[in-house]
Amino acid sequence: IFGKGSIKMLPKLLNSRRTNYTDYAIFLVDSYFINSQFVEGLPKQQQDMLYFVSTVDEPTTNDIDSLYEDILQKKNSIPCCVVGIGGGCTLDTAKAISNLLTNGGNAEDYQGWDLVKAPGVYKIGIPTISGTGAESSRTCVLINKNKNMKFGMNSEYSIFDQLILDPDLTATVPRNQYFYTGMDTYIHCIESLKGRHRHPIADAFSEQALILCKTVFGSTDMQCSENREKLMVASYLGGCA
Repeated sequence: IFGKGSIKMLPKLLNSRRTNYTDYAIFLVDSYFINSQFVEGLPKQQQDMLYFVSTVDEPTTNDIDSLYEDILQKKNSIPCCVVGIGGGCTLDTAKAISNLLTNGGNAEDYQGWDLVKAPGVYKIGIPTISGTGAESSRTCVLINKNKNMKFGMNSEYSIFDQLILDPDLTATVPRNQYFYTGMDTYIHCIESLKGRHRHPIADAFSEQALILCKTVFGSTDMQCSENREKLMVASYLGGCA
């Protein structure tokens, strides 16, 4: 779902997942929004769970395992939905938690290619910054301190079931961060176009995303409403590529 104000569709999407009053959702929200009116306006019901995800550092496998254990201790059932709201760290956390809730074990068990054996919990991704591509990619990148490595759960099951791409949510992004994450898309696409396993659809996504990035960064106001829309599209296409 794409467009200004599309966050208003979230209650309808959640209601379609709830079959009875005991069904609960898990909200994973970027810590940037702590004590904000945005969080107060989320369609959170009494039985739902809300966690704020720190974005000071990238998520680790230990972070995911701790969060997973906390959910298991507080609930004895699988949630009807996991909602990730934020930047790449938060969205990747939502993907990883979704996978663990149905597959069990530890996060590091699934770091690699197609190691996730079962579909995760239905998950909705809502990016609040553009550029990381986490909203559309098939991986969730985690730091594994035990192995001193950084790699992801690369799986079709890591892809969000539903996305809400609302450019209004990026209006409060600090200017420097807006540019840096936007460059993330630009670099993703350069990598894709120079890769050894080229694909014409990925090439088309990358080429269009680069055009959008150049338009945004070459304008006199890269954070105007129109350019925030363009960069959000570029981020999505870059993640797909």
